[in-house]
Amino acid sequence: MNNNENVQKNECSCNTENGKKMIEMLETERKRIVSELHDTSLQDIAHFVHMIELASLYIDKDSARAKMELNSVSKGLYNVIEDIRSTIFNLRPMTFDDLGLKASFERLLDFLNADRDYIMDVEIDDVSCETDDYFCITLYRVIQECLLNIKKHSQATRVLFHCKKTEQQYEILIQDNGKGFTMEEAEDKANSHFGLALIHEGVVLLNGTIHISSEPGQGTTIDIKIPSDLHLAEK
Repeated sequence: MNNNENVQKNECSCNTENGKKMIEMLETERKRIVSELHDTSLQDIAHFVHMIELASLYIDKDSARAKMELNSVSKGLYNVIEDIRSTIFNLRPMTFDDLGLKASFERLLDFLNADRDYIMDVEIDDVSCETDDYFCITLYRVIQECLLNIKKHSQATRVLFHCKKTEQQYEILIQDNGKGFTMEEAEDKANSHFGLALIHEGVVLLNGTIHISSEPGQGTTIDIKIPSDLHLAEK
């Protein structure tokens, strides 16, 4: 077998292994989302059904109490709708061939700030998807998880997102001024909703490095560096 055949065989093996790891990572993400829907949205809806039943009992005897209960249901359902909308966005298939990484990142940031809750500092180089599909999907998922964590948990008012591409690597910096957390809290299985495991797995899959710095009340900084050529990085 000549050198070219060896290279092709190695690249094929690499693609297969990356595909398996990507499927495993996405399956882990799907299980987490299903768990979140079951533990939050579905339980909330069941609770609101009971509140509506309670309001129906009050409606003739205490109309003011009934209105108060129904107002609470209305506000609660709005929050559930927003949570489900976030989940749907997270599951929506990406069309990198049409959008490219830069437009996909911009779309994520628009979703993050749909309610104009944040002051944004955004700088994105004209990054493309010329590399392996696994590379683009995994990098996107890593950034998606970071930004969704900000939206769900940080209570931030300022968000910085810088994505630069050099000849050797992608350099991604994400900062927020939110409530922060301790690393012990984030690594606790009870707080697995932070999604740090998924983020770390994605970065490792791309042969990159990640540094997360956070303290309660001091916000969070995530510094990610990913080799721009996955195949070269693996050799």
